[in-house]
Amino acid sequence: MQTQNLFDIFQIPKSGLRPTLHNIVDTIYKDSTLEQGPWIAGGMGRQIVLGENNFADIDIWFNNLKSYEQCVIRLNDTFGNHMYETYTSDNAITYTIGDFKVQLIRRAYYKSLDDVLNNFDFTCCQIAVDRNLTAYGPGIEDAKNYVLKLNKLDRRGFLARYAKYVGYGYTMPNDEFLDIINNEEINYEFDATTLGY
Repeated sequence: MQTQNLFDIFQIPKSGLRPTLHNIVDTIYKDSTLEQGPWIAGGMGRQIVLGENNFADIDIWFNNLKSYEQCVIRLNDTFGNHMYETYTSDNAITYTIGDFKVQLIRRAYYKSLDDVLNNFDFTCCQIAVDRNLTAYGPGIEDAKNYVLKLNKLDRRGFLARYAKYVGYGYTMPNDEFLDIINNEEINYEFDATTLGY
């Protein structure tokens, strides 16, 4: 009679790792390089800069479909029954892993981390996180100073994103804001599915 392994019976991750923030980040970056990614960037970096440790989510960006698929496999192999798909859109697949929301961005792939950072709408989001949970990037000063500066206009979701960051305490000069909303191509609907981040 063949006996089953307890790891298989109870779907315990074979690595035995608990879904802590450090273990999740290590798994994301396993066997990766800065040049090839994947990369954690965006809101988590901003929150680290501000000394916050209750992260809204971990956004992961990729250079190609293969890297994306490998990351999903690594996370699943490592955290197994601690990983649940919670939301899917054209933009990303969101998983809950332990106490953390992990978003694997798939709306586009990027050649480099610089391409990822240059794609963010606001400069305060242009922050990456390394495997040691250290934040780096050109947006650190604006994040620290609660400055809301436009890097790249996203007409689809500008107002929703603007409202989100104003809610966090960020401010944009009124004349800059008025110039942006006077753009005839701005989407005035608050539809979260159009947001690219």
